[in-house]
Parts: sequence; structure tokens; C-alpha cells
Amino acid sequence: MSGKIRVLLADDHPLMTEGLRLTISTWEEFEVVGVAADGADTVELARTLKPDIVILDMQMPKLSGPEVIRRIKSEIPDMRAVALTTFDDAETVRSAMEAGCNGFLLKVIEPESLRTSLHSIMEGLNVYDKDAMVHLKQNLAQQTKADFTRRELEMLRFVCQGMTNTEIADQLGLRPGTVKNLVSLLLSKTGCISRVQLARYAVDHHLVD
Repeated sequence: MSGKIRVLLADDHPLMTEGLRLTISTWEEFEVVGVAADGADTVELARTLKPDIVILDMQMPKLSGPEVIRRIKSEIPDMRAVALTTFDDAETVRSAMEAGCNGFLLKVIEPESLRTSLHSIMEGLNVYDKDAMVHLKQNLAQQTKADFTRRELEMLRFVCQGMTNTEIADQLGLRPGTVKNLVSLLLSKTGCISRVQLARYAVDHHLVD
């Protein structure tokens, strides 16, 4: 891509955003174009500034991180949203992924690891903290077949039909990135490592017709 990668920071702790701003300002390929202190301001600044990436906390006043991601993605689907939080519990990870986040990172991340992760996200990859994903997988492993939601069962049916993320997104009125996150959740929930294995799981456990 040409030009600098434009970043919007959102956190209700000024020390956090100031520290991030100072760190990112030393990276010549990035530019911080705005800072928000609550969820509502984050949405407004995203609309106005149209940054390439929004880095946001998951717990903010007025609007939560997941709700901010949903609103941003509904209006500007190509804008990347990266959760940067201290919370790695299963519910926080799940809510961020279901909202459509492109990355889930913890605030203890080293600056160069953050820089690398942001580049990967700009290249179209989703980047999730390994420890957070382990917690999610452990939580999901404790659930039973009855815990699959209607949306998850729909997803399984489409996966069994061999549909791509884009095709599933068209069927459900979702963004392909959100479908990708939901499939990742299903893989973690079932312990499968591929879509083929996921389809077999769904059939073997009578989750699809």
C-alpha cells in the first residue's frame, strides 16, 4: 500500500493511549491520526478520519469495544479493528471475534510484536493472542452439543455444503471477515483443525440434516 498506515487509538486510560501514540510515532510507516476516550467518540472519529486500523480497548464508557467494532464494520467493512486489552477470558475473546475484530492482542505485547501484528493484519490476516485462544478453547471444550446456537448450526450446514466464507456471508448477510471469525470459533469449539474435519464432526454428531 502507498503512504503511511493511519491508526486511530481508543482507550479510556490516557496513559495507555499516550504510551501507544509515542511508541507508534517512532515507526516511520505508521501515523496516529486520532485518539478517542470512549466508544461513542471512537465510532465518530472512525467515520470522520477513516483510519486504516482502529486499536481499541474492549471495555470503554458509552459503547463497549465489541459494539464499536460492529458499528465500524457495518459502515466501513474494510477498516481493520484490533482489540488491545488486559482481558483474555473466553467471553471477551468470543465477543470480540463475533463482532468481527481482525486482531485480539493483550496489552503486555512487546512493541515490535505489535508492529509485526499490525502489518500482518493490514495484509489481510487475522492475528489472535495465543494464550487468549487457549483460554477460549478450554472454555468451549467444556460445552456440549446442546450449546450450539442457531447461527452456529447454520454455519455448520453451509460448511458441510462446501461453501466459501464469501458465499456464506452472502447467505447470512454478514461480512466475510465475520464469517471467518465464526468458523474459527467453531474450529476451537469442536477441537477440529480444518473445515473438512469440522464438516465430519457436524455429520458424526448429527448437528446437520
